Amino acid sequence: MSGKKKSHGKAPEREPILAALAGSPDVQSVLRLSAVSEPDGHWVIAATVELIDSLPVYVLSHSLDEAKRRVREVTTDTAEIYIEPELVRDPSKEHPPTDVIVIKASD
Repeated sequence: MSGKKKSHGKAPEREPILAALAGSPDVQSVLRLSAVSEPDGHWVIAATVELIDSLPVYVLSHSLDEAKRRVREVTTDTAEIYIEPELVRDPSKEHPPTDVIVIKASD
């Protein structure tokens, strides 16, 4: 018996899922997307999305929940959806070079 999972039914289309994930202004890009059929016929959709690290936690949480909701709308209700955030530096924030940082101390 092989350890590979058997596909049951047609795989969800990638383009509507990608559009659903990228439909948030907080999602910078979709880094990874996979759809795998479980032996019981349920689909598991896993994605990694890029979000800005300076967003407050409640905004990150809401963005991930909304992305999950949008993906569920374009797939079946029985699909399991996992979305992993990858945080990247905010390009609009300037970070000083390390040789400019001064740490005051007393002896």
